[in-house]
Amino acid sequence: MGDERTPDGAGDGRTSGGLLGRRRPTAPPSAGRTPPREPITVEQLIARQGGEVGRRRAARTGEIPLPLTADGPPATEVSRVPYGRRAADRPGAGDGGPAPQRGLPPVPGAPIARPPDAAADPAPRPAPAAGPQPSRPISPLPPIPGRDVPQPGATRPAPPSPRERRAAKRAARSPRRRRLVRAAVALAALVGVVLAYHVGLYLYVDRDIQRVDALAPDGAEVLAPRLQEGAATYLVVGTGLPGAAGAGTVAPLLVHVTPDQQRAVLVSIPPTALVDTPACARADGEIREPATEAIATALLDGGPSCLVRAVQQLSGLRVDHYLGVDLTRLSAVVDALGGVGVCLPAVTPAVDASADPLPAGRSALSGERAVGYLTPGGADSDVTGRAVAERVELLLTATLRTATSGATIGDPVTLTRFLTRASDALTVDEGTNLGDLRTLAGTLGDLAGDAVQRAGLPVAQVGYVPAGTDQAYVLLDAATTRTLFDALIEEGRLPAELVAQEPADGAASPTPTAPPATPTGHQPAPSPASQPLTAAPSGITVDVLNGTATSGLAATVADQLRGQGFGVGQVGNEPGAVDRTVVRFEPGAEQQARTVAAAVPGSQLQPSDSVGGAVQLVLGPGYSSVVPVLIPEVTPAADAAAPSAEPVAAAPASC
Repeated sequence: MGDERTPDGAGDGRTSGGLLGRRRPTAPPSAGRTPPREPITVEQLIARQGGEVGRRRAARTGEIPLPLTADGPPATEVSRVPYGRRAADRPGAGDGGPAPQRGLPPVPGAPIARPPDAAADPAPRPAPAAGPQPSRPISPLPPIPGRDVPQPGATRPAPPSPRERRAAKRAARSPRRRRLVRAAVALAALVGVVLAYHVGLYLYVDRDIQRVDALAPDGAEVLAPRLQEGAATYLVVGTGLPGAAGAGTVAPLLVHVTPDQQRAVLVSIPPTALVDTPACARADGEIREPATEAIATALLDGGPSCLVRAVQQLSGLRVDHYLGVDLTRLSAVVDALGGVGVCLPAVTPAVDASADPLPAGRSALSGERAVGYLTPGGADSDVTGRAVAERVELLLTATLRTATSGATIGDPVTLTRFLTRASDALTVDEGTNLGDLRTLAGTLGDLAGDAVQRAGLPVAQVGYVPAGTDQAYVLLDAATTRTLFDALIEEGRLPAELVAQEPADGAASPTPTAPPATPTGHQPAPSPASQPLTAAPSGITVDVLNGTATSGLAATVADQLRGQGFGVGQVGNEPGAVDRTVVRFEPGAEQQARTVAAAVPGSQLQPSDSVGGAVQLVLGPGYSSVVPVLIPEVTPAADAAAPSAEPVAAAPASC
């Protein structure tokens, strides 16, 4: 049998049923016979390379790893030692049998060289213990982030806290940089507090303003709504006019701003203008029937919604914003700002019609003087309401401009006082806020010259009294009014023939050196601002003739002239037809006629030989009111220095 393996592999350590590495004993080799070589295993080859893995594997299988060295004798055989047996117990060990040899297996057919001490048995190595052998300890694995808990007593340094990092950054800064950072932080905090205060104040006042459901943008009376897209129309209504009663306490003003906000048109509406008001809803929700009435009655009886419908019916414009101003509280708003500044390029008839007229140039108005400026100068001195509307527009624009200035916005105390009082004096529609009012103030304040046009509605008759009533109305010129609003809708400007001339232009009155000519167009009357007056009203007697269809108009105007100091002669009706209000005079009475024309805005001078020595006032279409006149005082020294000087028009003040 020798060293041959059993046929069934029972002696193979790698098969079940036999001991690992166990072989059958072999007989000692006879003399002169070379023992057979056993093939080397993979474990032995790996073990001889000196690897740690091979050594552990050889230890488990019982093989004695004998690494091959450069100076050691080569081994010829590595024996297998079963578990639990020592190498000395192997058959043939110690009885003269061949000893295990080291090294690689010999080359077949080559002679075997034995070292001199080959017969010596190398020192036996201890065999591994029986049973499974424990593996060598390995180094611990690193902890799994987020799952393994650090062991107690760990000395890993903790990362710096955010506070410590910030402290380190501050320590690294220079002193100057630290001061700059502190100043920037303080400034940012201050700005944040101021902005937060202004935003909170804005929201509080915007919520506190009285609001009404006034607009009707989809009303059937709105004409060409597509042409009005982008434009903004404000209906500004002053109520509670000091010194007035009834319909005279209302001052309606229509403000139309073009889509590019480069032009604005202001149209004053007579409060007693006879208009048709469509069906509308009152403030309590009750439906009001259509009516023909004064436009101010639509507000006093029906409320803001009915006034908006009446204005839209009259003009065809779509009213986008409603702004009601309580004029009785406007003085408190002015005082809250510490007064407002007003600048008049020239004194206009509307200013002269005030109880406290302002001079040309810059003026500072307190609350008390603002009330006197709004108050009419006399009873029935402004029948059409145009003068009142102009004064309200001037004062309201000056107030809003002062309120939106940088000085007011930068003063929290003044701004708070103004907004608190303004919220009590203003009434707006549900869709209008403080931003819209600021836009209106900025538009009227920034635009100047030809960019802002002002006009009153053309009047056909003043003092019209319908049958069955004793109330007098103003009849509008329907055709001219329609032309005005059509041009406003289509072009955003007034027709050229209706544009109001500047007061500084003066009226086309004849000069002393030129023969007078009969005027052919509407021109404003001479005023003290455009041409000095020399004849006082107390020395003038004027005849008053009514050339309109309004009954009793001549008597009303005669009473107003007496209130201004004029003497009144004949009062009656004009037998002929006139197309405007004229002042007729004979040659030599020109200065007296100029004074009368100054008292009746819109009247024209007309020389005539048929009036005798009197001055004749003929009331015609377009008559508005009687206003006070001022006669400048002339010193004797000035008369002696320039006895033949021609009257020179006053230069407009710079604003």
